[in-house]
Amino acid sequence: MNFLTRAELSQEQWAVLRVAPHVVALAVSASEGSRLDTVLERAAGNAAIANGINNDHPLVRAIAGTAEVEAAAAAIRALVTDARGSLRAAPELVPIATEGARRAAEVLRARGGELDRHAYREFVLGVARKVAEAAREGDVMGLGGRLVSDAERAAIDSIAQALA
Repeated sequence: MNFLTRAELSQEQWAVLRVAPHVVALAVSASEGSRLDTVLERAAGNAAIANGINNDHPLVRAIAGTAEVEAAAAAIRALVTDARGSLRAAPELVPIATEGARRAAEVLRARGGELDRHAYREFVLGVARKVAEAAREGDVMGLGGRLVSDAERAAIDSIAQALA
């Protein structure tokens, strides 16, 4: 089995694949919740991306490497912040994440095989799910609420369709 690797991609293609999981994590996190929820969800997103280092697919492992995570963080600042340097709101972030996922799917359709597309899709959607499940929405001091809000579910669904 030949998996797609970083070496087989152009710089632009690699940037698209490397950045998408980070933007997806931010978009799902911004979808709903308190400031504490956002902190917990962003930490879960970072951990889920870093855990990609344990993935069987070499492309996912490469995305999760420390240097690549740092490069992605620098690259997404312009995408996810407004003119004042503040993080954009969910209504702006979800379309940005969906477009990033769509572009990543295009790269993988052009350069990779079915297993490459599947591994990447599962990785990105796994990151999104970990973010959404990191904090209960609508709870009061840890009681009640829902694990995944409707807004988070809608964001994940939009991203999943873009990756299909």
